Amino acid sequence: MLLQFKFKNHKCFYDETILDMMATSEKRHINTTFDVNGNKILPVIEINGANASGKTSVLDALMFVIKIIKKSNRFDINEELPTIPFAFSDKKENSEYEISFCLGEQEYRYGFSLNKNGFDEEWLYRKKLSLNNDTKQWLIFERCNNNVHFGNSYDKYEKTWNLFVNSVNTSKLLILSTVAFKEEKGIFRDIYNFIGKFDFRIESIFNKTASIEILNEDNLLYNRFQTIINEFDPCLLGIKIDKYRDETGRELYKINGVHKNVDSNKKTLLPIEYESDGTVKIFNIMPVILKNLEVGGVLCIDELDVKLHPLLFKKIVNMYRDKTINKNNAQLIYTAHSTFLFNSDSLRRDQLYLVEKDDLGKSELYSLSEFRNLRVDADYEKKYLSGQFGALPYDNE
Repeated sequence: MLLQFKFKNHKCFYDETILDMMATSEKRHINTTFDVNGNKILPVIEINGANASGKTSVLDALMFVIKIIKKSNRFDINEELPTIPFAFSDKKENSEYEISFCLGEQEYRYGFSLNKNGFDEEWLYRKKLSLNNDTKQWLIFERCNNNVHFGNSYDKYEKTWNLFVNSVNTSKLLILSTVAFKEEKGIFRDIYNFIGKFDFRIESIFNKTASIEILNEDNLLYNRFQTIINEFDPCLLGIKIDKYRDETGRELYKINGVHKNVDSNKKTLLPIEYESDGTVKIFNIMPVILKNLEVGGVLCIDELDVKLHPLLFKKIVNMYRDKTINKNNAQLIYTAHSTFLFNSDSLRRDQLYLVEKDDLGKSELYSLSEFRNLRVDADYEKKYLSGQFGALPYDNE
């Protein structure tokens, strides 16, 4: 499970920014949180705020980390790294990213610092996840430029890394990825597999290929999807996916909505492109949601509420809050414009984040839990829309 994401100097976020999945001491909706050795971990985070404030950039920063980890072994040594630093500053500072997560009862803290020329720093630590803040932290490895130090008991990983150090330029290689690729099992491989469970739907892109792959590989999941889409639109009996080959032999798919025919008992097929935007949105996101709930991991969706009825939007979020459905500790982080769930009956204060951008183009991320005098049963939506929390598209005074 993801515990915390920390980053700085990424797009509109210049200063250090923290998205925390660790629950505060708030007791509201405590039954929806995950428990690891007494630590409460949140299943859902909502990020709200004005247009162009930087909501999507929070998800983009996390996606950037995951992509870099997965692709670091494929970077061309003669090309620049794909960094996205804050644009409105003359300082040429590194961008920094760190994710904290738990595997079993162990908490791992992994991060790196980079610029277009390579990785300057990289680190990985572990400790037992407990309520005791004095729990000892153990070094797995630290990297500072060309100097790398592995902790005790990690000699075999050091030997694997040194095979590359002695043969290639490693300035654009991450230690985590490089070692994980060469290890059949062990902590590096476990961490890499955990990162592989992160998935993203950014900027509402219609990614039918991903949905097709998920639905084709799991008949039970496919049946669940058909039930949900029929609940969404009772006139829609389901989605039919047919595979065919074009004249070049390339494998393609036809996707049709299945509808009743008013003049006969036959069923009528309607190409997905002619279905409503809401139906297309459901086809885009629901398979990955069901898969995420089935296997666990972290799912990030941009503008989850767009083109969905508020009650369907709420149903999706509640699937993650319901432990009878979310049996594998899946986590959902999403952005929204709607304030339909911006209330104490739906979400806790530490699950509601806001993003605000200042006149210099710098964005700030903060949660309602930072407002110390805010009652847990207050009308969050009313206070937000009246300007008491900031993060509105214009001055509300």
